[in-house]
Amino acid sequence: MSITEEILIAYQKKLGQRIKEIRESKELSQLDVASICDYDKTTISRIENGRTNITLKTLVTLALAMEVDISKLFEFGD
Repeated sequence: MSITEEILIAYQKKLGQRIKEIRESKELSQLDVASICDYDKTTISRIENGRTNITLKTLVTLALAMEVDISKLFEFGD
């Protein structure tokens, strides 16, 4: 099976939306998460909007910052 750019972008957007949902449920701002992770606020914004392909290191960092198991980031509900 060939993975197209469209499929990758769709998953980036799903992941970003899930990260945003978790962040908001924890009542954290983008700036709060950025500060904890030592990232720029724009980096968190790009991740949440699905505009960047993030690394495993970034996923782990975000999960730890939001105090959730990394598996929760992949609970897209579809």
